[in-house]
Amino acid sequence: MSKLAEVAAQAVANVAPQWPLPQWVAVNPLWEFRHRPLPEVAAEWRYYGDVALTMSAEFYLQQAEQGGIDAELISEDMRLGLLKLRETPRFYNVSHLVDRYQQRRRKMLWHDEVVFQISQSCGLFMQFPRRFQGQGSASSLYQHWLTISRADRGIETLMDEEDLNQLFAGLPDTPAALFQACEETYLASAGDSEQRYYCQALLTDVLGWAAALSYQDRQYGSDWLIQLLAIRMAWDFILWQLAEMTNADVFASIADHFRQQLSHSEQALEQVSERQAVFWQWQKAYEKTQLKKLQFKPAPEVSADKPELQAVFCIDVRSERYRRALQAAGQAQGLPTRTKGFAGFFGVPLGREDEQQRIPHVPGLLSPSFYVKQQGTDAPLKDLLSRAFNSPASMFTGVEALGLSKLVELIKGKPGLLDTATFNADSEIYHNGQPVTCDQLAEMCAQALAGMQFTEFAEHVVLVGHGAKHSNNAQRAGMNCGACGGQTGALSARVLCHLLNQSAIRQRLSAHGYNIPSNTAFYAALHETVTDEVFWLSDDVPEKLQATFKQASGALQQEHNRATRANHWAELRPEWGLAGNQALFFGNARRLSEQNPQGHTFLHDYDAQRDTDGSLLTALLSAPGLVANWINWQYYTAVTEPARLGSGNKLLHNRVANDIGVFEGNGGDLRLGLAWQSVHDGEDFVHKPLRLSVIIEADDEALIHKALAQASDFNQLYQHQWIDVYRLNARGDLCPIE
Repeated sequence: MSKLAEVAAQAVANVAPQWPLPQWVAVNPLWEFRHRPLPEVAAEWRYYGDVALTMSAEFYLQQAEQGGIDAELISEDMRLGLLKLRETPRFYNVSHLVDRYQQRRRKMLWHDEVVFQISQSCGLFMQFPRRFQGQGSASSLYQHWLTISRADRGIETLMDEEDLNQLFAGLPDTPAALFQACEETYLASAGDSEQRYYCQALLTDVLGWAAALSYQDRQYGSDWLIQLLAIRMAWDFILWQLAEMTNADVFASIADHFRQQLSHSEQALEQVSERQAVFWQWQKAYEKTQLKKLQFKPAPEVSADKPELQAVFCIDVRSERYRRALQAAGQAQGLPTRTKGFAGFFGVPLGREDEQQRIPHVPGLLSPSFYVKQQGTDAPLKDLLSRAFNSPASMFTGVEALGLSKLVELIKGKPGLLDTATFNADSEIYHNGQPVTCDQLAEMCAQALAGMQFTEFAEHVVLVGHGAKHSNNAQRAGMNCGACGGQTGALSARVLCHLLNQSAIRQRLSAHGYNIPSNTAFYAALHETVTDEVFWLSDDVPEKLQATFKQASGALQQEHNRATRANHWAELRPEWGLAGNQALFFGNARRLSEQNPQGHTFLHDYDAQRDTDGSLLTALLSAPGLVANWINWQYYTAVTEPARLGSGNKLLHNRVANDIGVFEGNGGDLRLGLAWQSVHDGEDFVHKPLRLSVIIEADDEALIHKALAQASDFNQLYQHQWIDVYRLNARGDLCPIE
């Protein structure tokens, strides 16, 4: 194996995966760099990919003028630093240099054509898996691209280069041979670090497809991502040769520029780091100012009052505002109410299986341990109808297929589909392919109750999952429950409530220390986050419970005007999803001040006094802590770098290749991350670019340090400045963890 091939393998390992649309969940696009300091990583991304991880100078200066950054946090050196900024050095691929130095007769840029051609080839390859993805090297992604490119005369004509097909014919037939050829020619002078920058720069050109193929490789054991890098490098290899054949003077300029930047890349990167340092000073000042808006009350005295209603919600920021409304409604209805926050799969590692597929209902970092088997599902028909009426391009073909009967729905609006799941006493649950035993189910329930820290049980216990109904939103799975793998929380709530209401399960739970009173009943519900309606998934729900939830929904609908926004396929912004998220709180929800801005906090109930060894906190940091980081960084990067780490205009999204992702329009790279409409209202940002602040209610700082030491991935994020960690003391002060 050539040295370049080894460097290429390391580069592709740094690409974070992007889930396909039906399971689309939030991902931190820089997840694989968590083991390195953020400013260092940010400087590299700025250098080799022209990707920004901080905002512009204009943004910070505007925030300072408008009070978004406290004046006492801004030094004169910080102001001068922004005003004296010069152009930042960047790394150029061969395609960029060809565009820069050649005087082309046609306007099409080589770099744009290269990305377009690769993207179309990948889309074709993924669209027809049986044709192109069979066994054997002859059907690999690289071979597929090479075969098509050698036979395609259109690129040669379009770009007006008559020698192009000759160069394609001379390309090596395997990625390994391609890497060897490149290392021996135009990369002969590149050392290990220069090769790494170059490989990462090439991957950034096709980052959308790289992320999608990273998921495929991890899920199915393929090696398509390294082949994608080989394809992108092959194009640079061809353009290098083409320039050499075409014009000696132009080629000399291209070659000199490329080799000079290879030999001076370390110095250039140092310059980028120095110039980026001032931006991080401003970013930290901005975050400190915004954190002050999160207010906490002193620790309340322990209440001896027992609630009649306990409602467990997902930690999602949209659930946080509903919890407040429900507690107020419970007080108004004379129904003492307490709420809990826990990851929306309620600690039940489930998946759904039918004749067509297996669908996980767990966080993206986990795998299901149990599967609910469903027979005779009408999912294929629902999926067909969903495709016909939930993407811009297919909306009108759907009308054409089903006739003018759909015209009324288009004019009046039709709500998107909401998955409320199906589960009943006849549903089968399997573990490792075998039907589960009652003891296994009881143990699963005990683990769920332990995670939710149940010490007492009210007469009514409601598990409230959440989901969103959208029309015309290819990314709508991302507005569902991230803890449920981009699905709604309905299945998890249904299954756990069904089990906890069974006398056989309750008898076995007593051996685990959980004695559920005979008059306690568990109910499943689903919070629809676009309209703030609640759908009951259980029968025989007492009227007082229904009235309390209805009052909470009505209060939120009146406050936020949420009643009809999802009911039209042309609605650009049916909901803001998790826009505004900035903090994750592990503690007592009653510590949040009523003046706290709503919908900004992931709220996970946690009692440090019942976690003396820190094992529960370790688990919380290692699971919901990481999920919250993924969500926060997906939104953060969609604001700092919408062109590269966002997916553009939602109205122009077109589904690609069996829902592997979306194009914006009909080409270019596969788009990565959130649509612009998810973070911007047309006039200003709805989401503020703030790194996640993790706040832990605990008297003993040593407990937090112990949990951090055991939660390795989370600790890397903390140690390398990807997140901030604070301890909430009894007075309500936030104390930074040092």
